[in-house]
Amino acid sequence: MITRTKRQMLPRVVKVPRKEYFWGASARPGKHSRESSVPLLHLLRDYLHLGDKEREITRLLNSGYVLLDGKKVKDRRTGVGFMDLVTIVPTSENYRLLYDQRGRLVLRKESEKFSGVKFLRVKNKHTISGGKTQLSFHDGQNTLSDADLNPGDVVTVRLPEKKFEEVLRMQPGSKVFITGGSHVGEIATVKKIEVKKSSTANLVEMEEGFETISDYVFVIGSNKFSYELAGEVA
Repeated sequence: MITRTKRQMLPRVVKVPRKEYFWGASARPGKHSRESSVPLLHLLRDYLHLGDKEREITRLLNSGYVLLDGKKVKDRRTGVGFMDLVTIVPTSENYRLLYDQRGRLVLRKESEKFSGVKFLRVKNKHTISGGKTQLSFHDGQNTLSDADLNPGDVVTVRLPEKKFEEVLRMQPGSKVFITGGSHVGEIATVKKIEVKKSSTANLVEMEEGFETISDYVFVIGSNKFSYELAGEVA
């Protein structure tokens, strides 16, 4: 099993100095793919500078001082992806992983208002045996739910209870975060959605004057609820 990789070969979403060290950590496959996640080691050491050495980060994790989406995590190779919430217990600081305008994953310090909120985008919706509905989310999670949700919608979840709260629809007027393409990292407002009859992704036109595919659109606001980017980027 590969536990490390040359820094020059790290996925482009990982924002670390490529020449400072020869080796980098390889994310363990999990909710997020290796290509779309940052190993927890790099987040704690290279983003937040909570230690200079790998063993210092390991000690921090083994002490239960780091939470990922409200749960203790001790594996330094855990892959952390878009919209995941990292909590540093001793300081009560919360950080959310978002894309910058170069397509890299960065940590943004979270406000108290949203520090216990997880955002999940519905990727697929299936009916399984027994007539139950299974929802698959952007971060690899699956759940059985009778909630009125469709692919492209985003649900806010209260951590650590994982209780569904707000439903943010993909529709004209929605505030969205762009997760890919030439406008990655930008916030925009949906003007119109062009639904394709084929397997091609729907096309979404923005009030800001550009278009992108629906796969790159992550809803963060509606008439009743709106997520606001908070503190500095790490």
